[in-house]
Amino acid sequence: MKKKNINWRSFVSLYITISMIIMIVSGIVLYFAPPGRVAYWINWIFLGLSKSGWQAIHTVFTFIFTGFIGFHIYFNWKPLMHYIKEKSKKGFALKKELAIATVINILIFGFTFYEVPPFSTVIELGEELSESWSDEKSEPPIPHAEKLTLREFANTVNIPLDLFMQKLKENNIEVISTSQTILELANNNQIPPSEIYNLIAPDMKKVTKANKYTLGSGFGRKLLSEFLIDNNLTLSEGMEKLKKAGIVVEKDEKIKNIAERNNLTPIEIINIALN
Repeated sequence: MKKKNINWRSFVSLYITISMIIMIVSGIVLYFAPPGRVAYWINWIFLGLSKSGWQAIHTVFTFIFTGFIGFHIYFNWKPLMHYIKEKSKKGFALKKELAIATVINILIFGFTFYEVPPFSTVIELGEELSESWSDEKSEPPIPHAEKLTLREFANTVNIPLDLFMQKLKENNIEVISTSQTILELANNNQIPPSEIYNLIAPDMKKVTKANKYTLGSGFGRKLLSEFLIDNNLTLSEGMEKLKKAGIVVEKDEKIKNIAERNNLTPIEIINIALN
């Protein structure tokens, strides 16, 4: 019995369709996934994959998808050229359609770039969904704290190293050395990094208001009023402090927007508002 040869044109078309579905699914997952600082801290898993796993899937499939589009053009080169020639002879009958499609894509690009509603709403919704995972238990003391060694971590959260080691021992956490990272310690003991932090949280020294906010901790996406209320200040009090420092604050808006307009970082804005 003669073996049937593979139809490469059909194979490429089917691969493009399947990989496109995978990219759509991974894109949706990453849209609502928690921020990296939270995902790695609580060891966030969805359908058996971590956030970095979903990012890898999305990136690799996008690259390969792009290559297969090239193969698709190659296998359909003759009908594609024939179609273009036929349309050229007829004066390109789809001129209006092409013009409309081009204009729409340019407008979508421009409105998205300049954060014009409703396109900016899609981005803001994604940020809100992502930040909804964040709370006191899931938020690390600093971004990517899991990458710190035990010694560095103890210094960062202001707890004596020997007390830190004692707490780990009391909770049956096996420690190889103080030079291993929080993530390595967590993986070796099959627990999320956040659980290690929660063991010592009650013994931590109190930190100042300004010090507990660090780059990448997500507060920049909050409205100024929300942030001030969390710190027992009114919007008018915060705006007055910022205005005295020469910060232009026209209305209640996101901290990151105020920072960008004044060529500052969100941390600089909140330090002024709190002090």
